Amino acid sequence: MAFLFDELDTISKYGAIEDKNYSFVEDNLNPKFELREYQKEAFNRFYFYYEGDKKPSSNIHLCFNMATGSGKTVIMSGAILYLYEKGYRNFLFFVNRGQILEKTKDNFINTKSNKYLFDEKIVFNDNVVKIKSVDNFSESSPDDINICFTTIQGLFSDIHNPKENALTIENFRDEKIVLIADEAHHINASTKIKVKTDAFKFDGSDNIEKPSWENTVETIFKTNKDNILLEFTATLELDNKSVKEKYLDKIIYKYDLKNFVEDKYSKKIELFRSDTTKEVRVLQALIISLYREEIAIKYGLNIKPVVLLKSSKIDESKTNQSEFHSMIESLDEDSILDIKNRTNIEILKTAFAFFEEMKIPIRLLIEKLKIAFKPSKCLCTNSDKELEENQRLLNSLEDTNNAIRAIFTVDKLNEGWDVLNLFDIVRLYEGQSMGGSNKGKIGKKTISEAQLVGRGARYCPFRLNEYEELFKRKYDYDIKNELRILEELFFHSENESRYISEIKKALIEQGLMESEENAPIELDLKLKTKFNTTDFLNTVIFKNDKIVKNYDYVKTLSDFGIAESNFFYEFQSGKGSLFDVFDDEVGRDELNTNNKERNLVDFVGETIISNAILQNDFFTLSNLLKYLKNLKSMREFIHDKAYLKQFNVDIKSESNAIEDLNTKEKLKLTLSFLSTLENEMKSNIINYEGTEFKAHTFKDIFKSKTLLIPKDKDKDIINSSDDWFVFSSFYGTSEEEKLIEFIGKMMENIEDKYKKEKIYLIRNEREFKIFNFKDGRAFEPDFLFLAQDKESSLNYQIFIEPKGKHIESKDGWKEDFLSEIKESIKGGFIEFENQDYKLLGLKFYNKSDEKSFKKEFKSELGID
Repeated sequence: MAFLFDELDTISKYGAIEDKNYSFVEDNLNPKFELREYQKEAFNRFYFYYEGDKKPSSNIHLCFNMATGSGKTVIMSGAILYLYEKGYRNFLFFVNRGQILEKTKDNFINTKSNKYLFDEKIVFNDNVVKIKSVDNFSESSPDDINICFTTIQGLFSDIHNPKENALTIENFRDEKIVLIADEAHHINASTKIKVKTDAFKFDGSDNIEKPSWENTVETIFKTNKDNILLEFTATLELDNKSVKEKYLDKIIYKYDLKNFVEDKYSKKIELFRSDTTKEVRVLQALIISLYREEIAIKYGLNIKPVVLLKSSKIDESKTNQSEFHSMIESLDEDSILDIKNRTNIEILKTAFAFFEEMKIPIRLLIEKLKIAFKPSKCLCTNSDKELEENQRLLNSLEDTNNAIRAIFTVDKLNEGWDVLNLFDIVRLYEGQSMGGSNKGKIGKKTISEAQLVGRGARYCPFRLNEYEELFKRKYDYDIKNELRILEELFFHSENESRYISEIKKALIEQGLMESEENAPIELDLKLKTKFNTTDFLNTVIFKNDKIVKNYDYVKTLSDFGIAESNFFYEFQSGKGSLFDVFDDEVGRDELNTNNKERNLVDFVGETIISNAILQNDFFTLSNLLKYLKNLKSMREFIHDKAYLKQFNVDIKSESNAIEDLNTKEKLKLTLSFLSTLENEMKSNIINYEGTEFKAHTFKDIFKSKTLLIPKDKDKDIINSSDDWFVFSSFYGTSEEEKLIEFIGKMMENIEDKYKKEKIYLIRNEREFKIFNFKDGRAFEPDFLFLAQDKESSLNYQIFIEPKGKHIESKDGWKEDFLSEIKESIKGGFIEFENQDYKLLGLKFYNKSDEKSFKKEFKSELGID
């Protein structure tokens, strides 16, 4: 029997799961958490399941098996918003440890937290909804989102040892509740040991089964048929037969660490092993940490790298911390010079070369190390008490006002810790743990080390410009780029072969590293020798940029496409919508003679409109001026026919006394109108636009780089000996290879009309982007074809994009943009430095539709 997620994988692959984009979910999440593709997929699968015919008639139980760092709490918060819209008001959140609970509670409740999950104002149907933390559901508000936060231990205690103001089983009988289990693998103990999990009784009779965490949750869940249980975990032991059977029909989405790493949402993991003393190992890590900081400063990035120093026992950790402070205090030039002069480790040599380049002498380097790692900037989390005391600092390591640079720990941070700027983990003890090669399995301590690496593997987001990816690695395709050090996590340990073998095995099993046989291949992108000349390197290449959209042209709301529209409002249902009164899709029954048409402003008046505007942040004057540059005042926005005065309202009420509507009803109508108008405007607002194309040189755009190619993709490395292809090889698809073959077949005809020495095909390996004129969306065309006419010396620059049929429709906007380039610049003609250029883009190349591409290619080049 297949897993539920396997079935949904197949359905999704064929596009049968609709992309819903419910505004009541996305608009109420914190806008700084831009949803990633896999998170959107998780949401869409949940909607598909909940709204589909496979949903059980009672007790929905689902599991999101998603990697550490993949943003499970974002999925939780989105599910809460979705289920609130479906009528749920009460949510029980439970987790294994109190420290994790307090951190997560802060993310759900504290609007000042930098990891707060919701928008500043949560709005459903024009009503502001609050997030309330409650001790039990008798305190619940019927209009708000009520969340009871507890640990599984606390929940167990409350249910089996009732006390005042605590949760009781009656809470779950009387109200439908959504149970949210974080780190849910902790409630599978009974299943793993095949203990019967029938519900125990609460009616005073003998228990059917001895109460456990697992059957306590199961009983609460099934107390009310409308209860929902959503589990979230990165760790499910699906190799256990009983666990597998339990979750066959429950795992709605599986996105493991291997997917997470492959999709570039993590740091790259590097094992930094050295034959040195513990003290030198620590000092190496600190030097590299300082190097990361200096690289960040060089590029204007606000990143503070953190080092974690891991011991095996608490007493040992205390000793290590004391020795650390003594080492920093007594640090001298000889200690640093000894590392510099003796190391054969490339990254250390690179770091010291960088310090010299930036004129940071050893003396200044020592001073920086002493300041960065002084005792007040170090934290200890060896015990639960220390963990609790330092929880705020641990959860805000990325904040600018958090000075912590080093953390000493034993085993308290392997689970439930969110950190992005951890870049170095130093193993302060030596030797192999129990297990390993001696017993044919990985030792528990090594597994915990790999779990800790998984916490640190979360990507620390940065970008140099607005159109770069923020939350993904950017330099897998440029491994010599010095910024790559900010996309890597180093695990520093002794160079002991058995241990290295074991930690590698643990990291591979978790999906954090590739096995040696699957290690990526390095591919150097090199110009062929004949093109490494001053003449070619100065070849002109045209590209454009993106800028903030200029709304100076907007003088009325009609310039947004919002005009001659009526707002229909029915007081019976309290719902309204904006639509063109002549729209055939509008039901005629909504426009019958019983409806009363009134001008919005005349009907409700300026005072009520002003009060409604105060409740909607979108309509502040400062925000409106971003898009309505000619607007002079809020009074003009209300009374001018270019703005609100143009709108009429079709009002339908159960009574005919529309003129007798009170102030509260008129305010409700106006709030609904403004909400609808806001959505209409937002759907037409574009933040960026593409600029005109400007001239650059080849050498300014294209740099030598080294790519990392997955071992199983080595067949996609394509070599070319064609005189007109400027690189020796490239990494591409079969469709791209077919394009080169096509141009090769056409070359004889091309050379009849164009100068042979001026015909080039250039592979764009993420070297530059062009930007859609309409909305500034970035596009990396795969190839540039350049040619110079023999007779007129007209220079052609043609953007070409090979594209498989299966993704053509998704990228249709790119093809439209390519076709617009020529017309947007007067037939594509540009004059630059007394030379004429013709710039254009062609329709997508696809081998199965090569004839139509060939027709356009020949037509534009004027060849037979």
